[in-house]
Amino acid sequence: MAINPNNSLDPLGACYCGTTGAGKTVAVKLMGLVGQCVAILDVYGDYRPNRIRRLSGLGGRKVYHYSTRHTFLKAFAEAWASGKTFVVAYQPDFKTAEDYKTESEWFADVMWKASDGNRRLDVVFEEMAKYIDSTGKATGRIGEIATGGRKFNLVWHFSFQRPSEVPKTFITQAEYLVVGAQRATLDAKRWSEELDCQISEIVELGSLNQKRKKYYLVKRGGIGNYEQKSIMF
Repeated sequence: MAINPNNSLDPLGACYCGTTGAGKTVAVKLMGLVGQCVAILDVYGDYRPNRIRRLSGLGGRKVYHYSTRHTFLKAFAEAWASGKTFVVAYQPDFKTAEDYKTESEWFADVMWKASDGNRRLDVVFEEMAKYIDSTGKATGRIGEIATGGRKFNLVWHFSFQRPSEVPKTFITQAEYLVVGAQRATLDAKRWSEELDCQISEIVELGSLNQKRKKYYLVKRGGIGNYEQKSIMF
């Protein structure tokens, strides 16, 4: 179970949002917000080897993938107990919509039980719309990670395509909002309100994007505290 609560820890949770091709996973890999001990729910295998070196694994770091609960749990437990840095990913064979829900909750439960206020553990949840079916109050272990993970040094990274796909709790609890290009005006409007910026600044991101360079608006903390950033890869 989560141990050593520490309420003095800084909030570091992050949401990454953008339409298909906007560079959500690129941001997770290269924005520099992810720590050294990392577990990933890798829905589509985006953290497997890539011909572009900087995008291979987690920003060039090798990621060890496991497809069953037993093999993942064994590898994660050994890596976490070693005290060394690591990146492991869980990529089960999802077949039904129910699989996404049950496996994501199992993964979240493992992360919560492993968390320790004396040691930072980063957890990445990719493509959350596949297993989050409510935009109301966040519930279950994933919701608990979002609202209570900070004091157990559990730093979460949530990736999704639209703000309407996830509970507002995730967005309001995030210390970092990493917003890439949006496809719908409704989504651009929502993010302009969250970042306290002009809708035109959100809309502009899509036109700025290039094949190997992605643009984002990144907010940390207080109202209006955002800046435009780009990643070349």
